[in-house]
Amino acid sequence: MMENLKVGTPLTLELKKSEVDEVDHYKCKLVDFEDSKIYIDYPVHTKTGRTGFFLDGTQFQASFVGQDQSVYWFKTEVISREKRNIPVIGLFFPGLEELNRVQRRQYVRVDASVDVAVEKDDRSFSTITNDISGGGVMVVQTRSEKLAEEEKIDMTLVLPMNGGETHYVFAKGQVIRVIPSKDSQPERVSIEFIDIHEKDRQLIIKYCFEQQMLSRVRALK
Repeated sequence: MMENLKVGTPLTLELKKSEVDEVDHYKCKLVDFEDSKIYIDYPVHTKTGRTGFFLDGTQFQASFVGQDQSVYWFKTEVISREKRNIPVIGLFFPGLEELNRVQRRQYVRVDASVDVAVEKDDRSFSTITNDISGGGVMVVQTRSEKLAEEEKIDMTLVLPMNGGETHYVFAKGQVIRVIPSKDSQPERVSIEFIDIHEKDRQLIIKYCFEQQMLSRVRALK
């Protein structure tokens, strides 16, 4: 098994509710693996805290953060329930070649309205993003506080994750360009992250990944 997926690795399982545009999220850990099967402890619902019990054939989308800090995901399903040192669930593992990777430097950009607090010259103001990626954001230009190209700012992003938790991400950014308003679009500002903790960047990447998955679920309806 690859070094990025080993015993103790936390996994997130996404289960689409039938006939409803919602996804349940469960947290669990990898307990063991063999051939084309991995074993996890019983998953816990991220919002309710309740333990999930699933029939054989229940299908999930599983994701985890590897040792290289990249996000990996794969499709899986329940194939057994067993008693080892603890009760475990056996999941189908499709193989290394079926893992999908959100690479650290290949940032996926998604359309999303995320609250942003901006600080510059000892002044602060709030705005929202137009889109977001691990490399930067595009925000709506405010009328009271105009941002100019090459200007450097401090930002706090508020990320509402699908599991119900909210993360506050801090970054220093530099304005790359200002995009004039056009038709119904307001004036927007493209900002590149120039100083951000890798842990915070991975939270943004995970947020983008979750938004992608939600879009795919909606598209399949």
